[in-house]
Amino acid sequence: MGLIVALKGGAMTSEQDPEKRPLLLGFISELNLYYLLVALYFFAFGMQFVLFPSLVAFFLDATPAGVGLAQSALSAPLFCLLLFGGLLAERAQAGPTLAKLHLIFAFASVALAGIVAAGYLTYEALIAYAMLVGACAAFMMPMRDAALNGVVLRETARGRYTPIATAAAVTTAVQIGAQIAGILVARFAGAAPAPFIALQAIVLSLGAAVSLGLQDPKPTGQLHTIKGAIRDLREGVVYSFRNPVMSPMLISALYVGVFVVGSFQVLFPLIVREEYGGTQQAQAGQLGTLFAVFWCASFVSAVILSRMKPLKHPGRALIVSHLVSAAMLFAFAFDKSFPAFIVVVSLWGLAAGVAISMSRTITQGAAEPRYLGRVLAVYSMGFMGGAPIGSAIVGVASSELGPRAAALIPAGGLALAALALALMTPLWRYAQEHAPEPTRPDG
Repeated sequence: MGLIVALKGGAMTSEQDPEKRPLLLGFISELNLYYLLVALYFFAFGMQFVLFPSLVAFFLDATPAGVGLAQSALSAPLFCLLLFGGLLAERAQAGPTLAKLHLIFAFASVALAGIVAAGYLTYEALIAYAMLVGACAAFMMPMRDAALNGVVLRETARGRYTPIATAAAVTTAVQIGAQIAGILVARFAGAAPAPFIALQAIVLSLGAAVSLGLQDPKPTGQLHTIKGAIRDLREGVVYSFRNPVMSPMLISALYVGVFVVGSFQVLFPLIVREEYGGTQQAQAGQLGTLFAVFWCASFVSAVILSRMKPLKHPGRALIVSHLVSAAMLFAFAFDKSFPAFIVVVSLWGLAAGVAISMSRTITQGAAEPRYLGRVLAVYSMGFMGGAPIGSAIVGVASSELGPRAAALIPAGGLALAALALALMTPLWRYAQEHAPEPTRPDG
């Protein structure tokens, strides 16, 4: 998602001097500690990618509309609370706050594991779990992303300089890699998911411990008021919608949430259940394979782009990647073997990796630095706001038409939206201006 909140400027007191504050275990750099924190969270998140839809679709045998509603319960709190999470990131100390949020997520996972192990799993319990962890994620995402700026600055003060662009790229790679690892582990849950949900809780608890190693000082200043928060929200939203490049990016975030995320969350488990069948263990394995293939392909294209010379017209790459994604969704509608389905998902993942990279490039390049944090929060809200809408639409359409035919709706919507973006906004003509790489400071 990128850096959600830019680090506030200000003088550093002697109590906040990073040279005088010991690092966790005395030998792990704070930046590596941050990477570990990201890895632990997204390993657990990757497990949830498989475990949650498996519980809904395979264990509770929910209707397609029920699967869509359950996935909406995960993403809806993100939309409702993400801007408030961005404000919290500016007003709270990252380490202790992230630790508390990780523990809430872990306790929810422990409770779910106990319910599943005892055989008392209900649809209502899953909805409650989804809403709680979705709310946690809404506050964790901007808090964790905002912390990276401060970590890089403190590491520079210690004589270990890392460009923020490099740190962000490594963070993205760690995120996707850890998510893939979690997906692969969750594939083995089969008919006994409770121990794997408990493992997710253990990993989140480790993340809480690692969070305490972040060395950020407690925020101070007159901006940390309700009046200042409301003003910041209003200014960020107004700027986002008036900026000629950011405005179409917000539109793209919304339609990607509706047509891509909704399809991703709902169609995979339904197609596996309805078209390929098998035991619960086989279905969970197939679902995990699809998620792993998608994210591995995204990782590959993102790494390739990071090694290439920056594209002059990233908007064109973004729009083309959306059209490729629409073509792959269109291919969902046709009967095919599971290996052929994997090939289609791989191509979709490659296009998604391009879309993720280009979205970050355009957003961070087009926004003024003083608005960057709020712009990215608004962008994420558009993305997350479209997800529950898309999940519900695809779920209902799958009930009426079947999951394969239902794929035609997001495929057509995505293609039309991408073409409209190319023809009616300046995004296709947008040329990225690349700032020179900052030099390493002395000392």
